[in-house]
This record gives sequence, structure tokens and C-alpha cells, in this order.
Amino acid sequence: MKLLHVTDFHANRQWFDWVTEHAEEFDLIAYTGDFLNLFGKEPLASQVRWISAWARTLQRPLLWTSGNHDTEIQEAPVSSGRWLDRLPGSKAFSQSGHAEVIGHTFIRVGWRGPIPELCSGSVLLAHVPPSGCDTARTNAGGADAGDLDLGDAIRASTTAPRWVLSGHIHSPAHWVDRCGSAYSFNPGVNPNARAKVPNFCKIDTAAGRARWFRDGELADAAAL
Repeated sequence: MKLLHVTDFHANRQWFDWVTEHAEEFDLIAYTGDFLNLFGKEPLASQVRWISAWARTLQRPLLWTSGNHDTEIQEAPVSSGRWLDRLPGSKAFSQSGHAEVIGHTFIRVGWRGPIPELCSGSVLLAHVPPSGCDTARTNAGGADAGDLDLGDAIRASTTAPRWVLSGHIHSPAHWVDRCGSAYSFNPGVNPNARAKVPNFCKIDTAAGRARWFRDGELADAAAL
């Protein structure tokens, strides 16, 4: 499976457009939260309308998890993140938080949601990286802002996921790190909001390879 991992676009239209243009190069799109921008000038209702329309045009399956900008909202009609229920991919996950797509098991951890039962070899989508990883620390030497419960659960589990895809930390100390036996990925956010290309990860599960792109250029790679 060739997977595109993106995160934290915060209603940046050209980054969503970039995904549309490149979606057919992948088998699946994984988006790990913060579709919306709570602090932008564009009304939230407008953001919801065009992001929902964008998601319906993708030519590849979209799996996603919610971020704090997507759910911590009081403004109608997006209160409590109910708008997410109408996005493609919202019904892919069972009530247990698991989905079977393209021969892989995916697990979704919603923003401040419970951690589902973990499965060996799975792909876990969470907005916040697991604690104790460079994907959860800022590159300026900041404190670990990862999810303590998720980090503890993965390290203690005998059936840990193989890959953990996340975001939230816009400038992580590193785009990939180990969390127990799992690999944790966070592509971060392009600091230039006017850039046409977002940060992203390409993960090839069959080849056992991940690549990280910054400003549209290959910045690093890792064997898995």
C-alpha cells in the first residue's frame, strides 16, 4: 500500500488542492486532524462547506481523525464536530475504532477520545503523537506535548501497531521516531502558509520505506 500522510492544513485551500492533484499517485490518503482553522478570518461554516466538498472529490479513499480545531467549536453548524460525521471515511471505522481497508487494519483515536484495542501490524491515526517521541517534541527543544496515555499503551502492548500517524506538533524535533516497537510519524506543517506544497510523508508498506517531503522536496527517508 502506498499511503500519503498529511496533517494540520488549517483550511489552507492550496494544500487541499495539492492533495487532490496528487491523490491518484497513492492507494489511500491519511489525514490526522485539524482540517479547520479556528483563528482564521474565514467563517467556520464556509470552511466546513468547501472542505466537505473537497473530500467528496478525492479519487482515493480518505481516512482521518479529528483534531482540536475540528471539534472544540461552539459555532453552529459545526458545534461538537458533528460536521465530521458527513465526511467520506466517517463510516469506515466500526464502533470499536477499527477499519479494514486495502488489506490493512486501521485504528482511529479521535481528539480526546478513548484508545481502541491495539492490533499488531496496524496503522493508528491520532492527532496527537504518542508521548516520549521526537514526533511529540518541538524542534526548538520544547517539552514533550505528546499523548501520555497513547504512549504508555503502545509501549506496554504486546499487540502494538506498526505505524502511528499523527500531527498537532507543527515543528516536531523529528518527523519519525520509535515508540516501543511502533514507528511514529509526524510530517509537521510548512511554516510558509503561502507555499503551494504542504509537508507530507509517503509511506510504502510493501517496500518498508517512508519518505518525508518539505517544501516539495525530499528531505529525509527511513527504512521500516
